[in-house]
Amino acid sequence: MTNRLRRSLLYTPADDRSMMVKGVETAADAVIFDLEDAIPDTAVSAARNRIIDVLTENDFETTELCVRINGLQTDAWLNDTLAAVEAGVDTIVLPMVGQPSHLETAVRVATDAAGPTPEFIPTIETPQGVANAHAIAKAARTLPSVSGFSFGFGDYTNAVGATGRPERLRDELERMTVRAAALGGLEPLATVYQDYTDEAGLRETARRARAIGFVGQKAIHPAQIEILNDVFTPSHEEIQQAQRFVAAFEDAERDSIVVDGTFLDTAIVEQYRTVIARSEAVDA
Repeated sequence: MTNRLRRSLLYTPADDRSMMVKGVETAADAVIFDLEDAIPDTAVSAARNRIIDVLTENDFETTELCVRINGLQTDAWLNDTLAAVEAGVDTIVLPMVGQPSHLETAVRVATDAAGPTPEFIPTIETPQGVANAHAIAKAARTLPSVSGFSFGFGDYTNAVGATGRPERLRDELERMTVRAAALGGLEPLATVYQDYTDEAGLRETARRARAIGFVGQKAIHPAQIEILNDVFTPSHEEIQQAQRFVAAFEDAERDSIVVDGTFLDTAIVEQYRTVIARSEAVDA
């Protein structure tokens, strides 16, 4: 598994060459060429070839190149997977994962295909997936190519009969995702915030996600990238505090101390080590 920076992951339709290239030219850490929801079924075959052509013709340097394929419940997933491997993408985003066998099957096909094995980010979007989230994440421990774990809000909302964008439902899915990701040793990635004109709402949603353990969030518009990169990057003040707390704890002769009025023990100081590690990842 590659240690990647995933503060922002931008979706772009895989049937539009111009949008694909422009997506990679943004400051997004990763771009997801979408073969699923963003394009009609009739465009999928041509879009697969377009992904191969675009990746062959361009050098995108450090941007993580992902493809969201169609789910295993469809007839398209197999050819989507084979095309993604042929194109040499870094990562496959696997939607609508309902049980461990969905993930295991997709990974096996990609591993057996002719080309480098991509990483995988399974996405939980159905009641079945939520019920099996911990089992899916645990299965990922036996699959080295699985590196992230995410959820989908829109499909799940529809599946349970909710309307609008209920915050309680989003909170439930976020908590489920970070717990499952921890069980599987995976990076939790938050789902998109639909209203790309609502900067304050995006920032607050991303801030809450980061506070409970998410390392990044998906985006549907380039205008969202700057905010996501900012929120999921530790601030200068956070870094200085973390460095001060970790240094004091490591110099102490006890397993619990108080620094600047803050109680620190082994578990708490690990949170500040995480801040430092994420800062170093951004600098790298």
